[in-house]
Amino acid sequence: MPNAPSKRRGRPPKACAVKPDAIIQAALRSFAAHGFEGASLRRIAATANVDVALIAHRHGAKLELWKAVVDDIAGQFVGQLSRPRNPVDATGATSMERLLHAIDQMIDFSADAPEMSMFVLKEVAQQDARFHYLYERLIKPVQEVFLPTVEQAIHDGFLKGVNGNLFFYNLSGAIALTLSLRPFIEQFDVEVFSSQLFSQRMKTLWRALLYPG
Repeated sequence: MPNAPSKRRGRPPKACAVKPDAIIQAALRSFAAHGFEGASLRRIAATANVDVALIAHRHGAKLELWKAVVDDIAGQFVGQLSRPRNPVDATGATSMERLLHAIDQMIDFSADAPEMSMFVLKEVAQQDARFHYLYERLIKPVQEVFLPTVEQAIHDGFLKGVNGNLFFYNLSGAIALTLSLRPFIEQFDVEVFSSQLFSQRMKTLWRALLYPG
């Protein structure tokens, strides 16, 4: 039996061997770093180590790839916030404990994908047609999953005089901005921002702010 031909070193993988999320992740990093206008399909293809024609074949124009990135983030984020919260959801857990756990989930997801925060902040700043897509497909669904937990904590008296929607936007905005600034701020406070305990310290901060008792 003849030996199978060896793959050329440095040759981009064939289309069938490229996982869809490899292109999505490369696109996310490029959009986060360079914005929609600054990112190019060639740059994204180079990052994903694929031929640019493959991206066009799978996603079409750059805008369609951008939308695929938004949809991918939304699916993962909503899934994270919708996960069962045992033992937090066990009998006896207060609405504030459930809220703090939901905040933990938001921090964990955001910290694991810091490019997401930069990506979203860039689009929020533009306030153009893409932002409306981002709102409808990502921000609004996350808000709809998160808001009932906030409103229950308000109803139970843990958050007095608080508007649920404003709380959501302040919380999510603060987390996103902190993570997007991390590469800059860690130059001045390496111990806090470069530590593997970074996410835990963010959680501790929100507990101190919301539930000092």
